[in-house]
Amino acid sequence: MKIFDIVQLNFKQLIRDKKNLFFLLLFPAVFMLIFGIGFGDNVESDVDIAVINHDNASGVNLGNELVGVIKDFNSSENESLFTVHEVSSEDKAQKMLENGSVSTILIIPQGFTSDMGNNMSSLGEIIIKGNPIDADYGIGSSVISGIVSEFSKQIINKVAGQTIPEIELKYEDLNISSSSTFDLYAPGLIVFAILMTITVVASNVATEEESGMIKRLRLSKMKTRDYVLGNLISWSFVGVIQVIIMLLVAILVGFKWEGGIYTLFLACIVGIVTTFSSVAVALIIVALSKNAKQASSISPIIAVPLSFIAGAFIPLPDCVIATINNQQIQIYEILPWNQAITAIRQVLTYGQGLDAIFMNLIIILIMGIILLAISVLLFNRKISRES
Repeated sequence: MKIFDIVQLNFKQLIRDKKNLFFLLLFPAVFMLIFGIGFGDNVESDVDIAVINHDNASGVNLGNELVGVIKDFNSSENESLFTVHEVSSEDKAQKMLENGSVSTILIIPQGFTSDMGNNMSSLGEIIIKGNPIDADYGIGSSVISGIVSEFSKQIINKVAGQTIPEIELKYEDLNISSSSTFDLYAPGLIVFAILMTITVVASNVATEEESGMIKRLRLSKMKTRDYVLGNLISWSFVGVIQVIIMLLVAILVGFKWEGGIYTLFLACIVGIVTTFSSVAVALIIVALSKNAKQASSISPIIAVPLSFIAGAFIPLPDCVIATINNQQIQIYEILPWNQAITAIRQVLTYGQGLDAIFMNLIIILIMGIILLAISVLLFNRKISRES
């Protein structure tokens, strides 16, 4: 019962404190609006792609022309969006994808040029492969889709002199339907909202400690783990509310939500387990702070940089610490919030299921448990010292 008393107490305090309620639920939503307006229709990045051109036509070679169009495509200010690596074999391209050298593979089929004049009902498939955890894949594949569509309508019709069907695209690993940078940034902003939980939880817990409330609760034989568990349950509900509010705001400014209620449910699960880590960090901050004022000052200094380091706002540079099974492991991937961004992007942006985010959830849980163990140890030590 003591655990549910803590849950009830946290909800009452949150509802009464209108300033913290605004900061927790609406402040991140403002960021979502700003990013949606600023990035909803823009794509600016430097995307590395591997191209395997099997078109061996002599003279006019439409495979080569398509590669040239992709190379010359500009994102803005005459800067090429793509860095194209032309490779001779699919095996080599696959290795480049696995080690992170490229984010996308484009395969042009044999006979691509010769098929153009045969009045075929289908021109075969151009295959696009990519790493589903790489944001550049989402950007690159959606832009390539537009380029290929225009190429088939304009350039091919000129060469063939007749009406022919558009080139089909086949996506391997996932089905891309996102067409703006915002679709890739929105999941990071959802996790940013969960990270902001650190500031509110730290402020509330530090105030409760300073007012003597925690001491009075301990007199009722409440243990530190009960207090922590009560906070986890109550703030996990808040995490779900944050995911839903941020998703609604994102949709309002153009986010393309894939997968329906099922993927929203998965995103809420990710929100819950990620909140564990945010609550744990907040308790660690309180345990290491001298008073409530100091805890309130330190918490945003921790939360905001963590948002950037986790990749909530901008793509992160390579910072490889290990390679396992040809998969590069980045140093920031040990952060539960980075894994949460990847997981929410997988389900809400790409419409993937539980199997696609299972390992992300496992890593988030492991890191959350580690952080919670540290927080309980430090928080219990501080309370015991002050008793």
